[in-house]
Amino acid sequence: MNFEHVEMFLELGQAFIPVNVKNKGDSVKILLRDGSEKVLDMQCELFFSRLLSHFGASVSANRSRYGGLVGKKQLVPIALSYGITLVPYIVREPVGKQTRIGWLLAKEISRFRRKSDKKTAVLMGKNEITVLHSERFCLEQLKNACCIELSYGQIHEPHRKNWIFSAG
Repeated sequence: MNFEHVEMFLELGQAFIPVNVKNKGDSVKILLRDGSEKVLDMQCELFFSRLLSHFGASVSANRSRYGGLVGKKQLVPIALSYGITLVPYIVREPVGKQTRIGWLLAKEISRFRRKSDKKTAVLMGKNEITVLHSERFCLEQLKNACCIELSYGQIHEPHRKNWIFSAG
């Protein structure tokens, strides 16, 4: 499996969201830290699946482990590794069975700006994404991501400290 785009996202990205591209249909847009965007000719769900596969993670295992911690069954943030926690937000009204969820890196979110009762701008460096949630929900999601990241650290840190690294 080709992980080139996943590695690019992990190195330079802030978020990936589903978009409709004229004459191509459902695609994924990756927002990069320098303010540029890269549109890939694959569905957002496929890119997300490849990202999870890269880390050996699954949505159902994450939901099972952390959903109860944050009191959610849907839109549960996903901790992939130390400092790599994805926060889900609804970013569009779907056409048919298209996905409506975009994923933002928690550490890249700098602030929120209310646009209306049900729309909020999420600011990440030079990028801004409008999500279809209240500002309060957005703050809650970021708080949930922080809780999950702390829990992830508590689960994995004791094992990491026991690893023995040798130079030869």
